[in-house]
Amino acid sequence: MAESQAGQQTSVVAHTERRGNESAQGDGGGWPFRSYVVSWNLTYRCNLACAHCYLDAGGVRNSERGGELSTAACFRTVEQIHEVTPGALLILSGGEPLLRPDLFDIAAYAAARGLVVVLGTNGTLLTAAVARRLVESGVRGVGISVDSLDPGRHDAFRYRCRAWAHSVAALGALRSVNLPFLVQTTVMEENYDEVPAIVEWAAARGARFLNLYFLVPTGRGAYLSTVSPEQYEALLQRLPALQARHAGRLVISAKCAPHYQRVLFEHNTQTPALRTYLGAGGCPAATQYCGIRPTGDVVPCPYLPVTAGSLHRQTFGEIWRESPVMQRLRQRALLGGRCGPCEFRALCGGCRARAYGATGDYLAEDPWCVYQPGRYGGGKLDVPPEPTYGVPPEFTLTWTPEARARAAAIPAFVRGMVVRAVERYAHVHGHAEVTPVLMAEARARLVGHRPSLPPLALPTGGQPPDRGPSHGHTSPAADRDGA
Repeated sequence: MAESQAGQQTSVVAHTERRGNESAQGDGGGWPFRSYVVSWNLTYRCNLACAHCYLDAGGVRNSERGGELSTAACFRTVEQIHEVTPGALLILSGGEPLLRPDLFDIAAYAAARGLVVVLGTNGTLLTAAVARRLVESGVRGVGISVDSLDPGRHDAFRYRCRAWAHSVAALGALRSVNLPFLVQTTVMEENYDEVPAIVEWAAARGARFLNLYFLVPTGRGAYLSTVSPEQYEALLQRLPALQARHAGRLVISAKCAPHYQRVLFEHNTQTPALRTYLGAGGCPAATQYCGIRPTGDVVPCPYLPVTAGSLHRQTFGEIWRESPVMQRLRQRALLGGRCGPCEFRALCGGCRARAYGATGDYLAEDPWCVYQPGRYGGGKLDVPPEPTYGVPPEFTLTWTPEARARAAAIPAFVRGMVVRAVERYAHVHGHAEVTPVLMAEARARLVGHRPSLPPLALPTGGQPPDRGPSHGHTSPAADRDGA
């Protein structure tokens, strides 16, 4: 490492405890932790039997739903999520969510309450007709899982012939209705060497984002061989270069991999990615993010199977604010092993789900991290924060009515951050007025250089959609399907 780079890194060591007991940063006012993203597994039913399914979903007949929340209960839960975090991102997943008959009703109800609704699916049931219904229901984006470019290998993961062909056909169905989509890939030993090719493939097919999920040993995934810590690190080190090659076209996100913040730091301490990422503070479990099981159990993360409470007995807000599990996860000072004294405990914090899957303790060190604390002096490393999540929009320039409408369609919790980024871009390039064309230009220039932005943040160009919420204005963020 060059001496100048090492000096820059050491210069940002901060010993202040601005987060209070080193809990992850909140939204800066009032209750500091908001459920900005809720991943909701609506059903255990699935038409596949994927080897890496964290939910252990499968073929459950409609009469055997076994305690899955009713439609009315789902509507109540939507109201409760809205009360805690208006404008939250709601990821509807499974199992296979398209097997739930009331999916479109739930999506429409949530969209009408102002939540940003996206769908995580295996794609095998997603036809052009289904895509049109998703648009009509207010769904803003869809995540499709593709685990290999080899159809046979993908089908073997998914335990179904022609699963790959149907999933790829789903991408065409989504394009036909102009519904944004992302590709989701679980990184395993079996497809590790394919990742660069998958990046190229996703970009060529018009994906806005590629979510690379680093396998967490939970559900059926606990029985799969995974990449070694050294392979994990090597791939993370390659991602900045892959992102740079696709800047403005595709955003590559490393999921279940908070270590990526350390990698970004080591590559460039001044990257905007680190400054904006402080809104999430590394592993977001229980601080910005949580999951809901089909039965109404709330978990800190879909990959962390520790129940924080039940929607049958408590409201969503009570669980989010009061659960001892949630409260412990918010205290970075409680982290054990190498994560405890690590300089990156505020920026990263380790994957809490992987720690639990490997050790049974969600506060233990993340064993798939190769970093040994002390390289940067032992104090807590920090980056001068830039307000991110929850910041209200401030319009200091003139915005055309069309541009204002596009801004209004951006999820509430990142709208202020996006407005600030667009206006900064306008200032730099000498524009006094923000138009949809300028917004599209800003997105093309900025989105590939800010991989830490939530994959739904910057508005796209083109005309607004004819019906339903303005799904064309944002890119989707969706957990991979439970299957």
